[in-house]
Amino acid sequence: MKTRVLLMALLVPAFLNAQVFDSSTEATKVSTNYGEVAGYIDNDIYTYKGIPYARAERFMPAQRPKSWTKVRSSRHWGPVCPQAKNNGWRSDRNSFFYQWNDGYQNEDCLRLNIWTPGIADGKKRPVLFWLHGGGYTSGNGQEHPGYDGRNLADKGDVVVVTINHRLNVLGFLDLSAFGEKYKESANVGLTDIVAALQWVKENIANFGGDPDCVTIFGQSGGGGKVSSLLCMPSAQGLFHRAMVMSGSFLGSTPQSLAREVGVRTAELLGLNQENIDSVQTIPYERLLAVASRAMSDVSSRGKGRVGWGPVNDGNVLPGVFENGSEKISNDIPLLIGSTLNEFSTPKIDQMVRPAVIRQASIRVEDGGAPVYVYLSGYQSPTVDGDYHACHNSDIPFFFNNVLKSAQMTGATKEGMKLGDKMSSALINFARTGNPNAKGLPKWEPFTPQTEATMYFDAPKCRMTYKK
Repeated sequence: MKTRVLLMALLVPAFLNAQVFDSSTEATKVSTNYGEVAGYIDNDIYTYKGIPYARAERFMPAQRPKSWTKVRSSRHWGPVCPQAKNNGWRSDRNSFFYQWNDGYQNEDCLRLNIWTPGIADGKKRPVLFWLHGGGYTSGNGQEHPGYDGRNLADKGDVVVVTINHRLNVLGFLDLSAFGEKYKESANVGLTDIVAALQWVKENIANFGGDPDCVTIFGQSGGGGKVSSLLCMPSAQGLFHRAMVMSGSFLGSTPQSLAREVGVRTAELLGLNQENIDSVQTIPYERLLAVASRAMSDVSSRGKGRVGWGPVNDGNVLPGVFENGSEKISNDIPLLIGSTLNEFSTPKIDQMVRPAVIRQASIRVEDGGAPVYVYLSGYQSPTVDGDYHACHNSDIPFFFNNVLKSAQMTGATKEGMKLGDKMSSALINFARTGNPNAKGLPKWEPFTPQTEATMYFDAPKCRMTYKK
């Protein structure tokens, strides 16, 4: 008996100090314009996964989702856009370092995930809206542990949203040559993102978020998507700050070339003006293979290289960042940066950083809101230090997920402190448009003359300037 009493005495404090986890429907139920959803509470952070924000037929612009009557369970990831298998899994080192989560594929992939410190509590929290990388070809909103929004929401009292949207041939095949019905087909992947932002504007207040304080941020291809949104009239008013991480490549495909790819794809499939709608039912694997061949054929004609991505169609995307179209968002504060080594490990990157400087310079020369530039130089000690400060390596630091992404970051004490500084900078930027944060030197706005840049590293961060 004494042993049992002693055991209980030891267990009770442990129980009381355990993490709070609640998956009950009543505790987590939230109303949206389309029906109620229920998620779960992870140590005081309300979590919702796989919520439909839109629906769409193939090659058609996103439409509002269908409503539902019963409380919808939102406790697990939704489907991701179909895509080619990630070849990275063939590399033991890459698989270990990046910890990919390919998810399960389905064309009904227009889903979002939300992390929030509170619901129905009267608070209006800044919203951080994440766009994943993978170019415009692959990836998803739960691809890496670093994308998990729980720690960022908890630390900053902010709401974090991640999304899945259409990619590759499903998101960017230009069939506009076949009539008005397909006039937006070249950029439906971008219309998905706008639809998600519209959903946030209409519904995020019920999740404790402020629809008038939304920051869009993304890395690599996600950063490119941010740059496109800055040029899109349909996206204006749906976000208020923007952050581009290793995604300052500003080009788009001319519609003339994109249309050639669409026409060639139809030819290879045996389709014409009369039967083009049959493209809706062709199996995805065949569609992707044929469209990829069509891209190769068009590229071989010497008119320019074609790949999946935004098309300058004069409609959804009237222009790109560098041709003046970006001026419609001059009032949006920008945070732009890259990593020290990017794709060039172990050498210093000579490709992405110049693109960052170019994008920042264009925005400053346009006038308007300030631009802040960073360079992430923290060298990961994992996998014998071979990855250095590589592409993607800054993500877990900004998300405050240094420990959760230990296989990438090494989770060192210095790295944990750096993550605290970098996530604080992001939170302050989302809240005020200014990334200055405790523990950092004064972060000066960028100018082409100074190239003022915050260099993130451990144990110390510093400002650097043009030599």
